[in-house]
Amino acid sequence: MSATEAPERIGPYRLLRQLGEGGMGVVYLGLDEEGREVAVKVLHPHVASDLKARDRLTREVETMRRVRSKRVAEVVDADLTGAAPYIVTRYAPGRTLEQTVLEDGPLGDDGVIRLAVGLCEALVAIHAADVIHRDLKPANVMLVDGEPLVIDFGIAHLVNATRLTQTGMFVGTPGYLAPEIIRDTEITQAADVHALGATVFFAATGKAPFGSGTFESVCYNILEGKAQIDLAPAWLRGWLRSALAPEASARPTAVALLEITRTLDPSVTVLQESPHGSPRDGGTRILDSTRVLDEPVRGDGDRGSRTGRLPADDSFSDLLPPVNYVEPERPPREPRAPKQRRPVSAPPPAHPHAPPYGQAGPPPYQPAPFQPYTDQRVAGYPEPRVAPPPAPAAPYRPEPERAPYRAPHPVLATLLLATLVGLACLLPVMVSLFAVVLVLCLRVGQYLLGDLAERRATRGSSGADPLLAVLGTPWALIKAVLATAVQVPLAVMFAMCAWGGFHYIGGIRPDPAAAYAAGAFVAGLFILPGGKAPRKAVSRTLSAVIRSPGAGMITAIVVGTVALFTVMTALSADASWVPWRPPSVAVDHIVVELKRKGQDTVVNLIGGVIGDIMDRIGLGFMTFWT
Repeated sequence: MSATEAPERIGPYRLLRQLGEGGMGVVYLGLDEEGREVAVKVLHPHVASDLKARDRLTREVETMRRVRSKRVAEVVDADLTGAAPYIVTRYAPGRTLEQTVLEDGPLGDDGVIRLAVGLCEALVAIHAADVIHRDLKPANVMLVDGEPLVIDFGIAHLVNATRLTQTGMFVGTPGYLAPEIIRDTEITQAADVHALGATVFFAATGKAPFGSGTFESVCYNILEGKAQIDLAPAWLRGWLRSALAPEASARPTAVALLEITRTLDPSVTVLQESPHGSPRDGGTRILDSTRVLDEPVRGDGDRGSRTGRLPADDSFSDLLPPVNYVEPERPPREPRAPKQRRPVSAPPPAHPHAPPYGQAGPPPYQPAPFQPYTDQRVAGYPEPRVAPPPAPAAPYRPEPERAPYRAPHPVLATLLLATLVGLACLLPVMVSLFAVVLVLCLRVGQYLLGDLAERRATRGSSGADPLLAVLGTPWALIKAVLATAVQVPLAVMFAMCAWGGFHYIGGIRPDPAAAYAAGAFVAGLFILPGGKAPRKAVSRTLSAVIRSPGAGMITAIVVGTVALFTVMTALSADASWVPWRPPSVAVDHIVVELKRKGQDTVVNLIGGVIGDIMDRIGLGFMTFWT
């Protein structure tokens, strides 16, 4: 492990020293703002310059954050939009599995089992979050007090890691790649199971599972499924064969492999035996001297030095000349009551997913007591009877995290608008001015947060988002002012139409009709064309504030009660025009002044009313037309 000093900072993290370097970037030991140790991986320039890769990498990192397991060094932070993109994970002090095996030798039997169980538990959590690691290997597994910890998520595939070469450089470690990755075909979670088996093989033997020759020879061995399983302990070979199966569909899932791993026992080696050596209880015999079917077989039936592998059906018929059937010598058995005898029937076929016979397996696949069948013996061992496995148990799936409560609350927003309209009918001038300012602020917030939400949906969150929001505030304010300046006259015309309807059609006196027109003006700011941005801002605010259905219901009841009393009061009480005068008095005074000046037109009347209101509230300097 390198100890190169790196005193500079990146983002909010202070880098202490370099821990290592890989194809994606350089890993440093860093400290966060609270002084906690973290591992900071800074991407290489050739990776950071690929904009498409960075966008895809951002989405993948957000997915990785869902993985929560003590076996996985989870991602705690990332910034993939800056000049020096980086990913931050939990730091685990210790040595990698690769360093441990190269320095101290292969792990013991108990250490191999602890490693296999831990890695299976890590894959269960990773796959439950719909993530594929894709780069599981001894260098990416830390040993902390003997327990494995998966680090450095395999994100190289996001820069086209399914290709074997890229700009003259191989991406990934070929000895731990699944065949489908080399073929550049569809990659599934079964690729992680293959890498797990290769990693455990290395821990048990100290050697690469597919040899250490040239790149081409290693890839050929992987594609042909020629793993050096004979080098592994006998009790582990069946487990390795299932995990390192060349076809992805033949490999067990991480959940199934975990169940099988928990049954591994280094002290038990399951062997096929001749009838002469069958145990008295009819069960499987356990020998101290290990003999497995992968041992060499001579032409005369004795085991010799010439290597050879038995066919898949465990038959010797293609290796030995046929012989006459003979009556097998039955070993003495304990006397058994007649009621315990079972009728002899043909043996059931072997289960397609059972481990190879001759290797230890989980309880559902252990051979049942049997007697040899004379008509099935051709100078060899009897065909095993395998008990049919029970119905598969439901796969283990960690309980998913509950998604945060998000709802637009349209009913609550309508009740709030009704309350505001009622208040506008009671205090027309003050509430109308307040509504204009409120709409302006809502537009600014929607322009800023809407753009931010679109950026995060495209490339994920970033540490630069607050800075972009601050820099975008002036432009959002300019757009909001222009949009409000266009919408306010539209709302004023809507209010004038409402006043005419209340006064001339409904027969309401001018002043109460003007109060109701103020309510129409406030409603028009939200419901007329151009009111979409304020409405979306209100909906976004309610979704952020109300975090549960119960809170939404209580809030709706309270606001509904306030809206009811406000509307009832507005219908029965007289409006207060403070700080303006009642419209009838103000209009009469303005008409007299316009007649005196000879400017008694409808346009001048409207401008005079607006100018009089602006004078009363202290904004007369804005009435440039008077």
